[in-house]
Amino acid sequence: MTLPRRVVRLLTQPAAEWARIAAERNDAAAVYAGHAIPLAAIPPASMLAGIALAGGRFLGSAGVVTVLTAAAMTYAILLAMPFFGALAIEQLAPRLKSDGSGGRAFALVAYASTPFWLGGVFYVLVPLWPLVWAGAAYAVYLVYVGCGIVTETPADQRLPLTLVTVIAVLFVNTALRWIAQQAGIPTYGL
Repeated sequence: MTLPRRVVRLLTQPAAEWARIAAERNDAAAVYAGHAIPLAAIPPASMLAGIALAGGRFLGSAGVVTVLTAAAMTYAILLAMPFFGALAIEQLAPRLKSDGSGGRAFALVAYASTPFWLGGVFYVLVPLWPLVWAGAAYAVYLVYVGCGIVTETPADQRLPLTLVTVIAVLFVNTALRWIAQQAGIPTYGL
């Protein structure tokens, strides 16, 4: 499956695309390489473009290094979030009557992150940054729809699994940004 086709189908026909994903062999390395790595680059690349548009020529060499470091750290955090979200699902899935095997859990979180990563394009213009939340909201919806199909979560357990996933991803995001801050490494974004 090509990346553009998968993205369009996740956004326009999520239930049908989740069924296709559930039927695939969900290898984390393949999902990273073919989906997460290119899409997670959108927010930091957009932030760099936005800073350049907003006056990057006035940053100086120290400012440029700071901007590039923040973009790289943000990218690393965005790539870590599906991994840790999948770990949370894997641990809690049996309690929620779900199949949270590593590959399925990772596929759920990584593919559901698609609209959030795509929404990162709004970082190009500072006034549009709040629109990233629309992508985040749709990502939550994708987890809710996808967990019933990919992890075979019963209908009464979909909301709890979705909430656990969202809390885990937010916690990891916050924790990794805090660790980076304590180490003096700048980050951007949500």
